[in-house]
This record gives sequence, C-alpha cells and structure tokens, in this order.
Amino acid sequence: MPKRSGGPGSDDREAERGLRGLVGSGSSQVSVGAALRARDASRPSDADLAEAERDLPIVRRNWLPREELPRR
Repeated sequence: MPKRSGGPGSDDREAERGLRGLVGSGSSQVSVGAALRARDASRPSDADLAEAERDLPIVRRNWLPREELPRR
C-alpha cells in the first residue's frame, strides 16, 4: 500500500478530523491521551488567574444583602 504524501492542506484535514472528533455526534475519535493533553494545555496559568482576579467583574444576580441598605 503506498504512503500518502502530506500535500497542501493535509494539516488542515487532520485538524478538522480532530475537531470533528471532539464536537461531532457519536463517540470521540480522539484518544484518551490526546484529550488529557488538550485539557492540560487549556488550563489557565497563575498569571491568567491573577489577571482574571484583577479584571473580571463579578455580577451576582438576584442577590440581596443581609442588612438593609441605607435609604437615600
């Protein structure tokens, strides 16, 4: 059986196949090891967490304080 050469666009096809394995219906075509590597690669760094702590506004919907707010 002849080997397929990696012609133009072959990387795109492989990436698309991997993406379809992650988001498509049915069982995943991604191996457990690949899924674990992707999970580890997507974890935020300490710098990312510090930036989020500093810049991310927290909105608490339908939250009421325990004490009554001062009237204006």
